[in-house]
Parts: sequence; C-alpha cells; structure tokens
Amino acid sequence: MKVNRKNQTSALSPSLKDSIRKLPDSSGVYLFYDKDGALMYVGKSKTLRKRVRSHFSSPEEIRMCRRIANIEIRKTVGELGALLLESRLIKELRPEYNRLARHKRRIIIARRALTAGGYAAVALQPTSRIDPVTFETILGIFKTKIQAKDFLASSAKTHRLCLNLLGLEQSKRSCFSFHLHQCNGACMGLEPPDLYNPRVDAAFAERRIKAWPFPGAVIIEEKGEAEGTTEVFVVDNWCLLYSFTYSTAQPSLRVRGIHHFDYDSYRILAGYIFSDRKLESVRPAGKHEIQTLLRKARAA
Repeated sequence: MKVNRKNQTSALSPSLKDSIRKLPDSSGVYLFYDKDGALMYVGKSKTLRKRVRSHFSSPEEIRMCRRIANIEIRKTVGELGALLLESRLIKELRPEYNRLARHKRRIIIARRALTAGGYAAVALQPTSRIDPVTFETILGIFKTKIQAKDFLASSAKTHRLCLNLLGLEQSKRSCFSFHLHQCNGACMGLEPPDLYNPRVDAAFAERRIKAWPFPGAVIIEEKGEAEGTTEVFVVDNWCLLYSFTYSTAQPSLRVRGIHHFDYDSYRILAGYIFSDRKLESVRPAGKHEIQTLLRKARAA
C-alpha cells in the first residue's frame, strides 16, 4: 500500500512539526531521538530540511518516524565535514537504526603473506582497526566474509589463481581448480612464484588501499556558502587529526581526531582528494602551522 507523507506526519506533535519546518537547508548532520531521549538515528545531508522531511515519505521508515520525538542538528560548512562528522558520530554513539542497517562494524581484510616456497598466499582477517604500518600487506578490504570469499572465487577463475593459496581450500595436494585446468599448478610447485604472484596483485589492484599521495600531513579547506565560513581538516596518512571551523579569522577546534586509520573515513577522504574538482583545496601542512592553529583555537 502506498504511504502518504501527510499520513505519516499527521501524528507528530506540533512542536516537532515546527522544528522540522525551521530546519536549515544547509550542510550538516541530524540526530533523531525518541521520547525517552534515546538516540535512534544519525544521518547527513547537504540540505538538512529536505533530507529530514524525506524520511517521512519513505514507507520503509514509517516505524522509526513514528518514534521520533526530537531532532538535533549539527551544521557543517560543507559536504565533506558532514560526511566525516556522520561517520564519527555513528561509531561513537552507535544509534539503534544505524546499527541495524550496518549489522556489523568489523570489516574483513585480505592479507598477503609469502609461503615457504615464495608464493603469495591470502588470509582473511576480521578487524575493527587497521594499522597504517601494515598497508603493504593488505590486498583488499570487504564488508563481510561472504563478500570476500565470493571475490576470491571469482578472481580464481578470472586470473587462474590457486584455491589453496587463496585460502578457499585446505588440500595438502593440488586444488580442485587444477583438475579443472583452471589453475596453473602453483599448489604443486608446477608454476614458479614469479609468474603466479603478479596475477594475485593484478586481481586485487582495484581493492588495495591507495598509497598516501603526499610526503606528510595536508590541510583541506572547505569553504561554505556564507561569506567567511570555512572548515579546515588536518589529515595525515588517511587519518583525520583535527578539524577547525572559522566563522571569523579566529579558528575553533571542532574535532580532535582518533589518530588511527578508519576505513570509512579513508573512503570519504580518498574520494575527495582524488577528485580533480577538489584537489585545489588541498595543500601541505607543516608542523608549525598545525601548532599555530591549535594554539589559536585553545585561546578562543
């Protein structure tokens, strides 16, 4: 049955309807709370009012919408700030409906290791944190083990890789693909590692974490539509270290980052940095400039 938005909003209190009407159509993050003050959902948008209202026209979200008693917003200068803030708040606050949507927070890493014979072997490892020092051994990152195994099985056929070395089989002899003439015999030592290993790298070429493209930390400046509004992000090796907002010439410390690699933040930052449109807003950041920003923010 088609759900009419008017029917969904009719049960809202007058104060909540008024709150939605007064929401700004600017960038930021919104938080939905129930009548007991429990956080239900965190979302982000470039146009907050339009996005919040859209929840009430979605048949799939009618149950959540009926429970909303209060809406909090946290404005950001632009879309990048909203994306990073949403990602951080979801991890820190673990809202009910974000948890249900994501189901699990741990990701699956496909890690590369060499066997005694010099062959590239793959091991799947669940983790919630990645150390940037180990980037070189990470071939790919997946949301679930099923997704990872499906990718490995497909890669085995496409690139003629050994099921034993991919960790999909544990046979002490040749893998099943060898008998189907789909493996060149790496599991039996019939194909040398210098021929086999490059195909492993090729299979994971699009899955690998991109190397940090700068010699050190950078500053990303995101300017808002309102004159004089800017948010500055200090990023190093894909880790968000700090963000500062300017409504005047005086910076204000908005986020003190977690200083370790976060895959969701990596995807957001990589998408921004490798965009031709956005690269002009990225510049090197020296230690002196970062310390000056921190000192000014503390003095504010």
